[in-house]
Parts: sequence; structure tokens; C-alpha cells
Amino acid sequence: MTNGCDFAFYRDAYGGSLSQQEFTHFLGRAAAFLSFATRGKSDKEPQRDTVKLALCAVADSLAQAQKTDGIRSERAGQYAVTYQEGAKNPDSYQAAAVYLEDGMLFRGWGGC
Repeated sequence: MTNGCDFAFYRDAYGGSLSQQEFTHFLGRAAAFLSFATRGKSDKEPQRDTVKLALCAVADSLAQAQKTDGIRSERAGQYAVTYQEGAKNPDSYQAAAVYLEDGMLFRGWGGC
């Protein structure tokens, strides 16, 4: 699935800011998520720009979630820490939905 999306596309078309090593690291996980989220529909057309853009967005989402430590604020006097709610839980569906057309992320039952 990732054969249609490479670092050059990520950098030039998507405008991403991850290093090539970071992008490569998160691309496999992004592809696995997108395949799951679309029930394999994204695997059938890996060369489509919308699928490649969604892969890039999910990779960015996963990278951002890993970079944040979840701390919203911290105080030194009588040490206190406030954690950000939902930290480390990227919204990969939302990141992908920006680029995928209606129905691609629909995982409902298709019988009848």
C-alpha cells in the first residue's frame, strides 16, 4: 500500500515537516491504520493522490502524538502537573477524513 506514497510526495505535495527517517517510521503504521479504517478500500488504489494525502496526514498525526508528552501545564512551587486530556491518542480518523471522499471510511455492514 505504501508503494504509492514516498518521502518526496510527503514533502512536496503534502508539505510535511517530518524528517525522512521519521516519515518512514510512521508510514507503515499509517498504512496499516488506513487499510483497517477503510476495510481495504485504500489498498485497491494506492496511487490515488487522496489516499497518499490521507497516509501523510495519518503519519503526521501519529508522529505528533508521540512527540507530545501530554503535559499541559507544570508548576515548580509545590510541584503540580496538569495533563492534557486525550494526550497520545491521535485522531487518525479525522486526519484521514480530510482527504478521503464520503464512504471511504465507512465501516458499516454492507449486506442486504
